[in-house]
Amino acid sequence: MKNKFEVVQVGLGPMGKIIAQLIINRENISLRGVVDIDPELQGKDLDELLNESKGKNLVINSDLKKVLSENRIDVTIIATSSSLEKVAPLIALAVESGSNVISICEELSYPFQYFPKLSEELNALAVSNNVTLVGTGINPGYLMDLLPIIITAPCQRVKSIVVRRMMNSAKRRVPFQRKIGTGLSPSEFRQKIDDKEITGHVGLTQSIQMICDALGLSYDEINEFPPQEVITEKEFTTSYGENVPKGYVCGLQSKAVAIKDGKEFILLDFLAYAGDHEEYDSIDIKGIPNIHQKIIGGVHGDLGTSAMVVNLIPIVIKARSGLLTMKDLPTPCNTENIWKE
Repeated sequence: MKNKFEVVQVGLGPMGKIIAQLIINRENISLRGVVDIDPELQGKDLDELLNESKGKNLVINSDLKKVLSENRIDVTIIATSSSLEKVAPLIALAVESGSNVISICEELSYPFQYFPKLSEELNALAVSNNVTLVGTGINPGYLMDLLPIIITAPCQRVKSIVVRRMMNSAKRRVPFQRKIGTGLSPSEFRQKIDDKEITGHVGLTQSIQMICDALGLSYDEINEFPPQEVITEKEFTTSYGENVPKGYVCGLQSKAVAIKDGKEFILLDFLAYAGDHEEYDSIDIKGIPNIHQKIIGGVHGDLGTSAMVVNLIPIVIKARSGLLTMKDLPTPCNTENIWKE
């Protein structure tokens, strides 16, 4: 008989629901509990929330500690916040119960520079409980950090790296479109940026730090620029029925660079806006030899993030204990046919 991986899911926001849906459709995974603090979700059946019939009548709970105490969980998946400080108490609960942790918290993807003390504490806790803790996603976690790292393998020398993600945000979920300022006037966009209601893409600095760490590259500074609005040249209607006038915001651009001796040698460029334009993910490496890699059409962010999380379940169980990053794990791959030993 094949053994399934026992998993708990924390967070049932838009991305959390996509992850949960993938989990319950994986034959090698058993979803043993679902947790969310939203009062409107308490006591609801997961099947009802997801419009599925495979949730096995799982009731949404607000108490992670209780759920963990009732089961021996292999992996706890946390999909709640981009803030590591907000996610850390949930991580600690899971780790202390003996569960490995996978989170889509962007700040967890490479937390050592911004949160040295907290990183040290979480690493020590994970090691003492012999479990693995990692932050992942499509970006950060794969497209703009792990993939560029891997692509440098056949290079005798690396002089510079440029990674660009170009997406049509009109194809993404509604919360994402609103998050990047779609439909705002330019002045409204700038005000929301100043008030931090719009943050742009989170994780560019962490991705650069991971690349530099993996390749042994030093830098004088990393500059992450404030998000810039992208203005539509013609009126259009969003996928959720909102009219956006010409001259209003249809998305944004976020950029970060690493600088050494006054020269930029790493550039990460993230563009997401609604429009009839080419979509792609590209990596350009100048070195010996030069390498240009381009994914035509790009990788769908929501589908990719959910897959990264779920495919890591068998991998983190075999990884060494501690707070790791994507570059520290065994090679990630699709794991729908991998079963628990």
